[in-house]
Amino acid sequence: MASTQTDESGGSAVRKTRFVATPRSSQEDGDTPERMEPAGSLRKRTLAAGLSMGVGALLCFLLSAGIPDGQSAVRGTAVPEVSSLREQLRITEAKTAALPKADDAERGLTAALKAAGHVAKLQNDYRYLTPKVAADGGKLDAATSQSTLRNLIPYFAPSVHREDLGPWYLLAGDKDVPAGVGIPMSFDSGFEWAGQVPYLVNDDGTIAVTWLATETRTAAGEKPAVLAWARADYDLVRNAFVNIRTGTTVTGKALEQEVRAA
Repeated sequence: MASTQTDESGGSAVRKTRFVATPRSSQEDGDTPERMEPAGSLRKRTLAAGLSMGVGALLCFLLSAGIPDGQSAVRGTAVPEVSSLREQLRITEAKTAALPKADDAERGLTAALKAAGHVAKLQNDYRYLTPKVAADGGKLDAATSQSTLRNLIPYFAPSVHREDLGPWYLLAGDKDVPAGVGIPMSFDSGFEWAGQVPYLVNDDGTIAVTWLATETRTAAGEKPAVLAWARADYDLVRNAFVNIRTGTTVTGKALEQEVRAA
């Protein structure tokens, strides 16, 4: 189902259009961003068209209410309201026309989810560096992380700084994990990054994507804690992530392995 939300954090209202399937339940750490819900069959323009019809109906009502004795003149007191409603109707119709087609939106959501999965895997590859980082007093040797960084770069726009593509989170407890055969996939970490299924297509051609770092070792019946999060916008034109933000939860901060440049 399509829905809209307005983001006014930047000082001006920006309408966002959601393409939403039936939500599935999820459990969320109180200190993390809202978890992305699953996307399925998409319906385009439903709410935007509804808003357009609603504004149009209200405009017709005010016009009819302001017509005395069947005349076509609008009462002076109604002029500002009618003008405002006409502008809202114009904007809503323009927004509706600009919305992506359902098939295009679904392909975009699929592409964003696939890219998010690759990014999560590469961030998980960083985990095997934890014993060395801990032994070096929290210093991350650029040479040891260069291979993973090179693989991450193609998924992000050039505007994203390389410093933002280093390890988003390392767990201090992983310093005691045996190195195994020495490859990242064999490292038995105490947490794991996973991309959350995106469900939002903005009318500027971006998709909000969230990654969560969650504990993998918990006692029976205990809920795995979310330790850290990352968020970026997937640009459907550039096929790359932009505007990356990262953070840790209160629990994650207490268990985090400090990382600093060598």
